Amino acid sequence: MFEDIIKHVQVCIPFRLLKEKYLSLVLRNRINPEIGIDGEVIDTVPEKDFSQIASILHREGLIISMHGPFYDLVPGGLDKKILKATRERLKQAFELVPVFDPVSIVCHTGYDRKRYYKAEEEWLEAAIETWVPLVEDLQGTRATLMLENVYEKTPRMFLKLLNALNSEKAAFCFDPGHMNLFSEADMEDWLKRLGPFLGELHLHDNKGRHDEHLAIGAGMIDFETIFKYIEENQLRPIITLEAHKEEWVWQSIEALSRSERFCRIIGL
Repeated sequence: MFEDIIKHVQVCIPFRLLKEKYLSLVLRNRINPEIGIDGEVIDTVPEKDFSQIASILHREGLIISMHGPFYDLVPGGLDKKILKATRERLKQAFELVPVFDPVSIVCHTGYDRKRYYKAEEEWLEAAIETWVPLVEDLQGTRATLMLENVYEKTPRMFLKLLNALNSEKAAFCFDPGHMNLFSEADMEDWLKRLGPFLGELHLHDNKGRHDEHLAIGAGMIDFETIFKYIEENQLRPIITLEAHKEEWVWQSIEALSRSERFCRIIGL
């Protein structure tokens, strides 16, 4: 069952850890990586290293997805200098798409109502201007931009942003762990309103207090509700495991193997 599930999911791994620690494990276990790219990696890793890792993964027939940088970035920022730096950093990440040939690149919107509730329209206008050229850069590739929820209280701004982008190359990455911590809307509301845009899931658990990225089943999140929605609506999102310890990844796979609904979703 392990082998059957692992080939149908992605597993998040920061690039540096993939290169320096986990590459042999990834190859041995046929793990499809969601490669995390951050600013420090972009600034310090030679492009040939990215190409070398990508070539190895492609040669092994593994599926790659990417997670773009997010620390300190404000794609809808109101400070023009900070916004410019954000766009430059995101552009650098998107320039790696032809290298890795991923099926998706996950990014955060950076929206936080506590900061922007008095300037939502200005934030939205700036965010659209940030993402439109990046989405255009994905034309001709197989990658889709997946915008992930983090601090958003409701799906409302996602709806506005994704409707404005209006592209098959822009979709929604639903992170129920983040929803459990930061959202005022419940899971059913997120799924009902953003289900038509759903392109990826990030699966990890928490106990409602911290963004712990625990193994599935180690916290309080109702994953069966998600799987039920996906099955009933015949959706096929990319599914990424985001547990932050190696043993938690294996525990997540074991938990998924016990879900009849999840197994049906992936065709087992």
